[in-house]
This record gives sequence, structure tokens and C-alpha cells, in this order.
Amino acid sequence: MPLQTCGLSAEDAGMPNPRQIVLAVYPGVELLDVTGPAEVFTAASRLIGAAGRGYDVRLASRDPGEVQTAAGVRLVADTIWTEVRPGVDTLLIPGAVRFGAQAAEAVVDTDLVSWVHAMAPRTRRIAAVCAGAHVLAACGLLDGQTATTHWCTAPALAKEHPEVIVDPDPIFVQAGRVWTCAGGSSAMDLALALVAEDHGQATALRIARWLVMYLKRPGGQSQFFAPIRSV
Repeated sequence: MPLQTCGLSAEDAGMPNPRQIVLAVYPGVELLDVTGPAEVFTAASRLIGAAGRGYDVRLASRDPGEVQTAAGVRLVADTIWTEVRPGVDTLLIPGAVRFGAQAAEAVVDTDLVSWVHAMAPRTRRIAAVCAGAHVLAACGLLDGQTATTHWCTAPALAKEHPEVIVDPDPIFVQAGRVWTCAGGSSAMDLALALVAEDHGQATALRIARWLVMYLKRPGGQSQFFAPIRSV
């Protein structure tokens, strides 16, 4: 029988409340930046089990309904930005990249920047994937901190935000409660690191094994961007 039909909350029934994970989605967002972390957090909840404190993953967008990703696949948001309440454990900002005539450019949605700026003080932990780091920089959340992003937008991040110490080499970087990562498959490495922070390395390794990932890559591992760019 569902707990709500008994008049009991999960906490009242002795079950730990799941950590609230909110992923911001918007038109043109990179699909893997969203689905990669979501898969890791969901796998964590399944492996931890009902007796442990898992994760409740939600997608939030500016407007209700479908959001078309850069891959053309459509996502459906669970809620809108203005309806997200305090108590979010981890706010995750995926990236979006626009390809111009000269180079790739990070997409920085001004409404998203405003919302993240307002949500940041009410959120325990904030993470950006790929070009999502540009959004955090625009909010001032990376000032004086070391951060990374996808190698293709790292030079622009350093130029546009000289107050940020941009390191384009590692796959993810932690600066206190703020995390940034390189994007692509490294979004899953970032999510594993967040789970490890919550539940320990052994749990993160179990999840990596379940997802048939390459164990658990350390954040300091290089993006290998130089060889890739020379191909």
C-alpha cells in the first residue's frame, strides 16, 4: 500500500528522504549532459535500496512541456524553474553549445542565469556539465575558483571571465560545494564523484560496475583534448 494512502510520509515511516536532484533543461541542451548524470543517480538509488538514502531526479525547464535537445531527442520537464522549491540537494546545469562559422560557442540563457543565481543560496551543492560552467561563471559562482569545462569552450570561458581560474585539462573539478566538468561522458564521472561524496567510494564503484563504465575515473584525469584537436 502506498505510504500516502496510509497518511504517512517516508520520514514518518522510518524511510530516509531521497536527495533532491534538479537538472535544468532548455532548448538545445546537450542530451548526454542530462541523461548521463540522471542514469548514474537512478542506478545509485536502485543499488542503495529503499532502506538507504537515494536520489529523486527531476527535470526543470523555463516552460512546461517538451524540450528539444541538441540531439533532436525531446525531453519532458517535471516542473518549471519558478516552481522549484527550497530544499534542493544538488542543482545540476547541463551545457549547450552553438556552432558558428569560426568555433563552438557556449549558450548562456539569461533567464537560466537569473534562476540559478536565485537558487544557489538555497541549494546544498551545485554542478555544471560542459558549457554549463559558463552559466555558473555568469552567476559569479566561480569567482576566484578553479573550474573546468569542455575543451572547446575553455578559452572563451577564460577570456570572458578572467576572475575564474580555468583549467581545461581535468575531466571534473571540485571547488567547495561547486563542481564543474568537461561534458560528454565525463558528466557520468562527475555524477559518480557526487555519489561517492554522499555514499563513499565503494558505492560509486558498484554503480560504475553496474553501468559497465571504466571503473571510476579521477577528476584529475586529462580530457586528452590536445590529441583530439589534432585529429
